[in-house]
Amino acid sequence: MFKMYILNVFLIIIPFLHKTKCHDLAVTYMIMHIGYGSQFYSYHDQFFSTKKQMIDHILEDHKNMQFDSLYIQYINSIYNGEIFFEKNMPRYERIIGKSLYKNYNSLLVSEFFIKGKEMYQCNGKNFNSFLQAIDGCSKNINSISKLTTKPVIINTNKNDINHINDGINFSKKIWYKIWNGCGYQCYSKNNFQIMKFNFLKEINEYRYAHGCGRLMENLKLSMHIQMIAEKIARMYRKGEKINLNNSAIVNLMNAPLLIKTWYDENKYYNYESNYLNQKAIHFTSLIWMRTRYIGFGITKVNEMLVITIMYEPLPNIPNLFTKNIFRRKI
Repeated sequence: MFKMYILNVFLIIIPFLHKTKCHDLAVTYMIMHIGYGSQFYSYHDQFFSTKKQMIDHILEDHKNMQFDSLYIQYINSIYNGEIFFEKNMPRYERIIGKSLYKNYNSLLVSEFFIKGKEMYQCNGKNFNSFLQAIDGCSKNINSISKLTTKPVIINTNKNDINHINDGINFSKKIWYKIWNGCGYQCYSKNNFQIMKFNFLKEINEYRYAHGCGRLMENLKLSMHIQMIAEKIARMYRKGEKINLNNSAIVNLMNAPLLIKTWYDENKYYNYESNYLNQKAIHFTSLIWMRTRYIGFGITKVNEMLVITIMYEPLPNIPNLFTKNIFRRKI
């Protein structure tokens, strides 16, 4: 079962900032490690394949602010749902320039988004707006940009934020090409039709790579599977035991990663075997050669999504794996 939890700490956009050098702002972000060898940068309910892509969006969102007063602030990392802090990661990094702050600068205003509300932090105090944070900090110091202690500057390779990660794997490239930062506000439109469209497109990209025909959505199948998803949601609310087969209950932010995570089960699959491998059951369902149609059921329960998928004809038929599952050709 695919299960992930993530802190809701993201960038918020400050369009009203005047260009000034007297206020430093740190934009918070996280690093997500998904499956084997896949790494994403996350802020403002969006995923980015590289740090450069994330920084480009931050610069665009903060184009009214002096870039030499703008930092990114590393919050934490998440690996398969587990939250941890990477000790080798700089906490504060200047976006423009070849240096970064290694130590905490108490005069920096940090920008967060927690449980749907903006929050700013400066000198250990929380504020409801950036201007309040500036005012609150300024009451205790003569200049918001003056450092009370000399920061530790460490050298960085300029390619750190411009270089595309050499470890990007096939599924990561496919995923980013299709989703391209599409978070909840994007994929939930039209009763999750955007999510269904992206899921189908992603699945067909994987199938094409394995030499399989493209699937088509069967609307009657989707209507049927939608009722199943809603039944699972009711069971989830009641705390009942749920058997999730080609279904998942996922966090709103992680939901777009579902198909990629299922596809990445391919690392467990033995192409010479003719038997079902429970660790790769979702992967074999995705690229089963004889499958022609697919149905999607998606419903929201609390801050989670219930996602259910059904295939027709059914995949994972005993003793037919070598005739339906093939290695990736591209």
